[in-house]
Amino acid sequence: MSEDTERALQTFRALVESADRKFGRVRDVEAYGGGASRQQQQQHAFQKVFKAYTRLWKYQQENRSKLVECGLRRWEIGEIASRIGQLYFGQYTRTSECRFLVEAYVFYEAILSRRYFQGSEPNAKDLGVRSKELRFYARFLLVSVILNRTEMVNHLVERFGALVEDCKSTFRVIYAFSRSLLNLL
Repeated sequence: MSEDTERALQTFRALVESADRKFGRVRDVEAYGGGASRQQQQQHAFQKVFKAYTRLWKYQQENRSKLVECGLRRWEIGEIASRIGQLYFGQYTRTSECRFLVEAYVFYEAILSRRYFQGSEPNAKDLGVRSKELRFYARFLLVSVILNRTEMVNHLVERFGALVEDCKSTFRVIYAFSRSLLNLL
């Protein structure tokens, strides 16, 4: 691996880590209360995390060939886009501004049409990747229901159901183990 490629990977990982930290802070902020001062703080925090994810998105687009050479997988790109969709949906829940909901839909629809998570099929045995895919479908389904996109809702319900069934069979041992642990409690 060349020095330039190695530097691109290190920069990418640093941007991911920074964006994820900021995302965690925004995700955990209360949706309501606190008055005008609290709302300004929330808006400022949203702008910072959105800027971090915008920078990350732009960087991975500009350096995609180097990052793919280093092992970047399609689902990792999908996860970044999904986080941006989550940010928009979070802003919608805080402000009730429909433009944020529409932006979330646009990102989720792009993830679906570009099949970022379906590229994870060879890694179907990876429970972590599959759970990210399931959460993506659940979030997209919620946004589609709110926007009354009936055809998309039907498509997502069908796909989500198929993924759940696949997970139940693929991860049968883990599923059975978790059920037995729950029975012990």
